[in-house]
Amino acid sequence: MMQSEKVQRALDAVEDACGHCAVCSPDCPIAISKRALTGLLYDLKQMESSPMESDCS
Repeated sequence: MMQSEKVQRALDAVEDACGHCAVCSPDCPIAISKRALTGLLYDLKQMESSPMESDCS
């Protein structure tokens, strides 16, 4: 399983844990987790879609 799939599963679990309050606070641990996982998922998908570059020059 690729890292992005694992992060997507974690993001889905966070969504399931969210109570969908009428007013979401930026200090809410669910909101913080969702923002962090969304950013990580974006970065992983970008890395997976980009061609591999060799570090050896």
